[in-house]
Amino acid sequence: MKKWITFFITVFLIGCANNDAKQNKSENENDSLITEGSGANNWRDNTFKELYSFYKNYDSSFTADSFELSQQSTFVDHPAEAIDVNKLQPFSKLISYNTDSTFGVDLFSYNYLPGKIGERVYVEAGEPDMEASLIDVKKKEKKRLLYLGPSYILFEAQWLNKNEMVIGAAEIIFENKIKPLLWKINPTERTLEMYSYQGVIKSNPFTILGARLGYGDLILK
Repeated sequence: MKKWITFFITVFLIGCANNDAKQNKSENENDSLITEGSGANNWRDNTFKELYSFYKNYDSSFTADSFELSQQSTFVDHPAEAIDVNKLQPFSKLISYNTDSTFGVDLFSYNYLPGKIGERVYVEAGEPDMEASLIDVKKKEKKRLLYLGPSYILFEAQWLNKNEMVIGAAEIIFENKIKPLLWKINPTERTLEMYSYQGVIKSNPFTILGARLGYGDLILK
C-alpha cells in the first residue's frame, strides 16, 4: 500500500485509540484524526507529513512552526450542485473523507482534465482557476470550499475531525518558487482561517503536484 494511504490509516487508528480514552471530550475531539499534544498549533505540526517532507527536501530550513495565521473570515455557504460522477471518477482515490465518510474534499476534478495514454490515465490543466469542493456523499452534491486564481495550486486535504478540514496549498511566486499555505475550514461553524509560510521554497510546484497525483495512479501531463 502506498505511503500516503498507510500514513492516513496509521493516524486514523491512533485517533480511534485516543477516542476510547477521552469519552468526556466533545464529539469533534473524539473523532479527531490528528493526534493530540501540547500547544495550540499541534494540528499544524501533525498534518501533511508527506507534503512537509517534500518541502524540506527543497528547503532544509522548513518547519511547520513557520506557518502563521494571516486571515480569518466567515465561510461562505455556496449553493450545492449535483456531482458529475464521470468527471469525479478519475480522481476518486484522491478524495479525502471525514471520520464517518459522510463528507469528502475534492481538490482536482474542477482543475484538471483526464485523458488516456494506452491504459494509463493522465491529467492536464483545465480551468485556469483553482477550486476545492466539499462532497456530500449521501446527497451526491458538492459545495465550493475555496476558489483561487491561477497563481495558486492545491496539493492535499486532511480532516481534523468530522466537521473540520485543512487544505495544503501554495501560492506560485515564480516558476520555481512557492509560498506554502494552509486553509483550516469548518463549514458547519462557518469559519475559515488561512495560514501563510513565512518564507518561500525553491521548488517547481508541479513536481510536488505530480507526486501527489501519482498516489491516485494519475500522470501529470
